[in-house]
Amino acid sequence: MKNLSKLFWIIALVAILALLAITGCKSVEISTEPRFYTNNTTTDFIILGEIVYESKDRVGYTEMLRAAREIYPECDFVIDIMVDQKKTVTTTVFLWWVTRKEVSTWVMRGTAIEYKRR
Repeated sequence: MKNLSKLFWIIALVAILALLAITGCKSVEISTEPRFYTNNTTTDFIILGEIVYESKDRVGYTEMLRAAREIYPECDFVIDIMVDQKKTVTTTVFLWWVTRKEVSTWVMRGTAIEYKRR
């Protein structure tokens, strides 16, 4: 009976620790993504300027919007996005040993806009 009681308390302790680990690892991030974009001809917007964002990693729209908001805090959306990939290949030859290193850089270009408020 004592072994069963000890086993119960060990299982209960493990369950509580697991619950604390699961709930303690949650993080809350406030979304900075726009709610919508409309290409409606009746929607008026102001063109703020061009944004260029470079990264060694593949990035998405959210990073582009953050970069635009650093330059233009009133930016609501980034349109006309173009993505280019630049590859740099370095080849080293030492006697018969050849090494080749390839590095990719992603370049995103777009236009920051602000919707006119009525």
